[in-house]
Amino acid sequence: MNSKLIAALAFGLATAAMAVTSPDFPMTGFATQNGGTTGGKGYGEVTVSTTSELANYAKAGNKIIYVKPGTYAGPINVGSNVTIYGYQGAIITQPTSGSAMKLSGSKNVIIRNLKFQGIGAHDDDDEDCLQVNHESKNVWIDHVDIYDGHDGNLDITNASDFVTISWTKFSYTSKSTGHQFSNLIGNSKTKTSDRGHLNVTFHHTWWADGVVERMPRVRFGKVHVANNLFDSKNTSYCVRAAIEANIRIENNVFLNVQKALDLYTSDGAITAAQMINNYEENVKKKEAGMGTAFTPSYSMKLTDVSTQAKAYALRDSIKLYAGATLPNPGSNGTVTPASSSSETKVSSSSIATNSSSSSAKSSSSVAISGDASLTKHGTGSSTQSVAAGAPIDEFYFTIAGATGATVSGLPAGVSGTLKGSDFYISGTVSANATSGDYKWTVTTTGGSTTATKSGTITVTDGTAPAVSSSSAKPTSSSAVAPSSSSSNDTQVESSSDTQAESSSDAVPESNESKNETQGTTIAVSTAPQFQLVIAGRTLNVLGAAGKTVTVMDMQGRLMYGKFIQTHNFDIVLPRAGMYIVRVGHQSRKVNVK
Repeated sequence: MNSKLIAALAFGLATAAMAVTSPDFPMTGFATQNGGTTGGKGYGEVTVSTTSELANYAKAGNKIIYVKPGTYAGPINVGSNVTIYGYQGAIITQPTSGSAMKLSGSKNVIIRNLKFQGIGAHDDDDEDCLQVNHESKNVWIDHVDIYDGHDGNLDITNASDFVTISWTKFSYTSKSTGHQFSNLIGNSKTKTSDRGHLNVTFHHTWWADGVVERMPRVRFGKVHVANNLFDSKNTSYCVRAAIEANIRIENNVFLNVQKALDLYTSDGAITAAQMINNYEENVKKKEAGMGTAFTPSYSMKLTDVSTQAKAYALRDSIKLYAGATLPNPGSNGTVTPASSSSETKVSSSSIATNSSSSSAKSSSSVAISGDASLTKHGTGSSTQSVAAGAPIDEFYFTIAGATGATVSGLPAGVSGTLKGSDFYISGTVSANATSGDYKWTVTTTGGSTTATKSGTITVTDGTAPAVSSSSAKPTSSSAVAPSSSSSNDTQVESSSDTQAESSSDAVPESNESKNETQGTTIAVSTAPQFQLVIAGRTLNVLGAAGKTVTVMDMQGRLMYGKFIQTHNFDIVLPRAGMYIVRVGHQSRKVNVK
């Protein structure tokens, strides 16, 4: 085996291992204003493993609190000058009455890398799973997973201010039977004291299946909704503008929803609800918006979503990293969850790795109470047929009432991976897999009860074409952005300044499935794995013939997209950094130095 192929195989193992853990993106948005948000930075640190410890330290404030894996029963009341950062598997549950976690008059708070599990949304009067209330100020909520909140998932009310919600996932499961309304900004048309407050930013946040309304619903607030993903198949509407709302809705991705924006004028005049450069696909009821929204007082890098390929790149990035997907504190280097500034960086060597094996368990030592459940999502069928050497159609299960899951019975090359509260089944069947029916079973772990789901993957004979180890390159260059002066690095105040990240002729306009089937003279590759080799800023891709290849940066900006006809080709990347490479249905994370 030559040295180039050995390097490719080693690189493939390294990138696969990193696929679940999110980089530590710095804070942006309204939480950077009013003096900034630093949480417990400058105070002492403590690690907690019991509900009483967490409750006592959180309420006292003036602390950085690391939350060990396990289940913690709310309500947890949060004081001021505090950072609460969870290990993987740290879950805070909502009681029958009240919130899982509440900020009431709290100042300078950071909450990151936690799951918040509600008791289920029902049409009766109670509290939200996570509440920001009573003039709380300078709050950063980042990489959290909130689902099944009783009255709502997360509300920001009563003159609270300077809040950023980033890389967060909101959803509802079958435990919720009504009132699946996720986020209120301002809770009453008569609360005129909210005027001048409720400055909130939502970015890189995912409103997933089960959410029906309020993504968010805004009264009086000045709210920036940018670079988010809306794809809940249960939507009535996504964003609602109500009395004196001033909403800037830009560069978002709306997929297969009923209505992206709803203008609710019954309670009074709306200030503005401006739709700017969003991507809408299969949105049933169009709404152009109204008025001219505010210009943010901060700068924010915005990902262009002007084409389907670019929008899908942002979608994939948000689905991969939204939720509690950050590294554990101190994993493989230094993680700095206390800082809020752009100096909080994580190098590639500081990113924790999660196993990509077929057993993806939470390390929680305390079982979650209540009935466990698994709810299937995704386009792939539980029962499907696939040739040896070809990828399966990916699907996943949302976990409730448990902290993780395992899977058994899958063919070689296919595995289960836990991403937040979702358990994904994906991969490429080994070219050497024996033909036949593989009856698989997913079982929840870490709950007081267990749930199972089963299906069958039928493997048929497949002939994998040989992948040449030759270093011969295609005749045409696959260079992407020309230099580091690309607009990817441009700080933008509004989406009108956002430029396309790559040459238009490098981006496919049609969807991936169409690209993979067009042209009868091109054979779809059934190689067991594509391979990657890096030399400087040149990325050599092996074994991708007959598939669409996309490259995006870690914020989901599309750098390259093309249907590939050769087994061996190069992509010249514009600069060093981390990238996500997707070939067909498979994704890997790479570090270009």
